[in-house]
Amino acid sequence: MRNRARAFTLFEVLLVITLLGLLAALVWPDFAASRRSAELDESALRFKALLGMCRAQAMNESRRYRIVFHTDGTIEVRRQLDPLVAPHVYVPARAPWARTDVLQESVWVESLLLLPEGPPPLLVEDETIEFVEFDEEPQRVEEREADFELDFSPDGVSPSLRWVLRASDGRGVRLTLDGRLGRLEIVPTERLEQDARRPEPRPVKDDESAGMSEAELLEQYAERRP
Repeated sequence: MRNRARAFTLFEVLLVITLLGLLAALVWPDFAASRRSAELDESALRFKALLGMCRAQAMNESRRYRIVFHTDGTIEVRRQLDPLVAPHVYVPARAPWARTDVLQESVWVESLLLLPEGPPPLLVEDETIEFVEFDEEPQRVEEREADFELDFSPDGVSPSLRWVLRASDGRGVRLTLDGRLGRLEIVPTERLEQDARRPEPRPVKDDESAGMSEAELLEQYAERRP
């Protein structure tokens, strides 16, 4: 006589489901924290790549590239429309690398500090990078009266800048750019004791030129020239 396979009872199935739910509840906070940690590190690396691309494209195209640090902690890449016809006009860079989400979902620019002109803030000895320390602390972006614009000139040079990326779990990294050499230092910064507060989103302004091509914009500004 054959032995029949024993089936699970409804109680046993419910018990397994309950145990899996409790296990998931215990593991989820660690998983979420690991994800935010990875997003912060990834954002810093993507920022480094973005700086290199802006510097390279400015030299390749002989026109300025600009990274706009908005007061809500987001960034945007723009490029000079035309160095001769409209040198003061900057339009969103449409290349795929410029439209990539550099800052991940849980990360934003918390604060920044324009470093003083003078000797480069970077010392290089035997491939060791050491940045000069400054007493002044970076200013929180939401406290600024306007967006900050970091321009890369056709020779690849930009102002030197220090800024802090912050994740929603309180972790942060400090980035220091030597604008003349294009070198970047990335170091962890002090972690907040509680979750960080993201700046309020900035109001979206209507832009009449948003739907125009660069050729149309260039023609428009060319007609305005005396």
